[in-house]
Amino acid sequence: MKKKMQRFIRNLFPGQLDFKERINRMIMLLVFASSVIGIILVLPGADLKVLYSLVPICVLSNIAIRVTLSQGDSKKASWLLVIGTNVVFFPMLFINSGGTESGMPVWFVLGLVYIFLLFEGRDFWIAMTLSLVSFLGTYLLCYYRPYLVPESTRFYSFSDSFFALVCVSLFIGILLKIQSRTYEQEKKSAEAQKKEVEQIARSKDTFFANMSHEIRTPINTIIGLNEMILREDISDEIAENAINIQNASKMLLTTINDILDLSKLESGKMDIVPTQYEISSMFSDLVNLIWIRAHQKNLEFKVDIDPEIPSMLYGDEIRIKQVVTNMLTNAVKYTSSGSVTLSAKGERVAADQILLRISVQDTGMGIRKESLDDLFSSFKRVDESDNRNIEGTGLGLNISKQLIEMMGGKISVDSVYHQGSTFTVEVKQRIVNVRPIGVINFATQKQLNHRAAYRQSFIAPDARILVVDDNSMNLMVVVKLLRDTKVKVDMAESGREALQKTAENTYHVILMDHMMPEMDGAATLRAVRSQTKGFCQKTPVIALTANVMSDAEQVYRNMGFDGYLAKPISAPLLEAGLLKYLPPTLIEYMAQDDDDETDDMEELNQISSARKRKIAITADCICDLPKDLLEHFHIRLMYCYVHTREGRFCDLFELSSDSLLTYLQKDGNHSHSSTADPSEYEYFFAETLKEAEHVIHITATADLSGAYPNATQAAKTFDNVTVIDSAHISSGHGLMVLCAARLAEEGYGVDEICEALDEYRERVFSNFLVPSTATLYRNGKVSGAVHRLCTVLNLHPVLSMSRNKLKLWCIESGNMHRAVRQYVKKLFEHSRQIDTSVLFVTYAGCSVKQIDEIVGIVEKYIHFDQVILQKASATVSSNCGVGTFGLMFVRREKQGA
Repeated sequence: MKKKMQRFIRNLFPGQLDFKERINRMIMLLVFASSVIGIILVLPGADLKVLYSLVPICVLSNIAIRVTLSQGDSKKASWLLVIGTNVVFFPMLFINSGGTESGMPVWFVLGLVYIFLLFEGRDFWIAMTLSLVSFLGTYLLCYYRPYLVPESTRFYSFSDSFFALVCVSLFIGILLKIQSRTYEQEKKSAEAQKKEVEQIARSKDTFFANMSHEIRTPINTIIGLNEMILREDISDEIAENAINIQNASKMLLTTINDILDLSKLESGKMDIVPTQYEISSMFSDLVNLIWIRAHQKNLEFKVDIDPEIPSMLYGDEIRIKQVVTNMLTNAVKYTSSGSVTLSAKGERVAADQILLRISVQDTGMGIRKESLDDLFSSFKRVDESDNRNIEGTGLGLNISKQLIEMMGGKISVDSVYHQGSTFTVEVKQRIVNVRPIGVINFATQKQLNHRAAYRQSFIAPDARILVVDDNSMNLMVVVKLLRDTKVKVDMAESGREALQKTAENTYHVILMDHMMPEMDGAATLRAVRSQTKGFCQKTPVIALTANVMSDAEQVYRNMGFDGYLAKPISAPLLEAGLLKYLPPTLIEYMAQDDDDETDDMEELNQISSARKRKIAITADCICDLPKDLLEHFHIRLMYCYVHTREGRFCDLFELSSDSLLTYLQKDGNHSHSSTADPSEYEYFFAETLKEAEHVIHITATADLSGAYPNATQAAKTFDNVTVIDSAHISSGHGLMVLCAARLAEEGYGVDEICEALDEYRERVFSNFLVPSTATLYRNGKVSGAVHRLCTVLNLHPVLSMSRNKLKLWCIESGNMHRAVRQYVKKLFEHSRQIDTSVLFVTYAGCSVKQIDEIVGIVEKYIHFDQVILQKASATVSSNCGVGTFGLMFVRREKQGA
């Protein structure tokens, strides 16, 4: 029996249960136990009515437990228990036990308590409402039907109340104890998991640090010895192989650096270290780094740097350079032909701060829309099948995004598949020197089809240095790299050996490896400085390290080193480091700039075109705006299509409204319009972004045109394109476009323009008087019955835009002259709320006389400062028919708005 009970408890409370599920099962078990105890206590008195209520509760709780064990989830069982007890059996017990004279009110409290423990959200409110309604109904029933409640003795009332008090108190107390104990267990488990995670993180950091050191050491040997090969008089084939080895080694080094950076970012140990830096120097480094790579692939490399950017800024130059280098490298890697463009602009956002915006644009393969979400993911390369022959781990952009966000900036991408991509970084930098950089004269060595001959930067045969490293290959590399400088090099393979040599010899410079067994570089340095019988207490010591840190120079200077060199060791940097610390009297020869080399300098293609606009406003061609306004505000239009029996025509370029209306006046001819597809919008946005940093595209109403959904779908490819539904057509749409263009010209931002258009949209009023419903009928806008009725009764509908839908505003009757007068009167008779700055009269196929008559009638009711007469586009004309005209204006702003 005992074993069965233990097995039952283990099955009911397995170790993997969460806290809530454990409480639910405990409540069911306690309800079952309480009902069993109640039955045992009631049996001697043979109170059948109470027994009939307790037995079902016992059976019900037993069923709930079995349902939980069979399904592994207590939710259904909890509902079964609540409905059975609170709605059915507790009310029955209340009535049969003597009502308020019994202990049942205390059990009601328990019924509500376990609702709080069992349920959450919507289930909680449903269960609580059902229970309260049930309890209230029970009380009211007993109050108005007292004869239903049997009388009970004083002893029974007191004993039942006391029993209920004890049971419920124990019940709640046990739950609280279990809750407290479970919480402590969960807390201990969470702390243990936290310690385990921290230990794993420490182990990972140690692993990456060791990995960096262990991999950089052989790479140092490979690159160093390969450098010696390139210095020799070798054949072109061997030279080509050596250059490939050099490039592969650098690629491997980049991958290691990316993995280390990602590890630091994930562990929160990556620091942003702002310093003062010259912006022109940073761009020179970037250009010199990428120029040769681009020309090796026959790509044109363009540079467009705003000459007004302040010359000196304050920020983390190293990390900004890392991010932009990644963008440029990717642009060159993924572009097979065409060009790569580096652009930069500074926007003053405060008296001492600018928003530095750096863009890299390419004409490469572009990125699929469905791949954009994975673009900044770790170890994820988009379009893997297409890019399998291009090297890379997929870490660079993920690291770049995190670095830029750590600096409070953002990185965005606009891309059209098979046309190219534009990556843009925006980060705020403090201004140190407001003097503009002016035009930077970029120039770089031609090193495309030949390798430059090595020439040592100095010769110092009397100089003597000590190199300390526990790896003999590293020692050999340094010796060989310095061979042509004639510097005497002594070697030590440990800190202790180094101390022996410094006690016997004087060295002008010491190169010290940081990570060595027994005595590391820092400990050896301290011993050298404090060596009483040594000769090198004041000798400059340069750290050699395979551990790359963003603030490495400062870290090693704090340790006492005079400088540091990162492995793998670069021959020019090694020579420059020694030249800095060797006594000038020991230098017998120093390389001078060769005047002949200046003949080989090639100026980069610097773009001198007009600066990019901050925001470009674009629209669909059916906005019906005059050409002079489009040109003044530099508004670009997206074409629509008009379909006739003769074929499909582009509204902007291939068809005019006059020629279309002439065609439609011939019997049997008809037309309809359609919008460009998303791919055409993608190309349109990509072209516009070459001239602007952000695009706001305003479409005609989504109710009548497919432009909005198509443009919205295309905009998903870009981070800098915003699409707005004007909720209007024709020149009503045009009024929205003009409002946005004026705000953009005044320097408002994207969010401010969008917010202003939301309010302006409600003030624009666009409506049209249609002389005949024939065209509307052909295009399916009205039914045949309506068309025949309008024709027979000579009715002319007036259509108006309301809440993004074209609706019937009113109907005019009689001849067109009478219809126009009635229409204008209704529109302008009460004109106090109309903004009289501008009125658009947009028409399709109306004569000059008709237009003059319309304007004259309007002038009788209201004077507008400017009346613009505008022919409707071919697309609009194809949908409304000959003789249709519209009056578009703006209502005044509401008082207090």
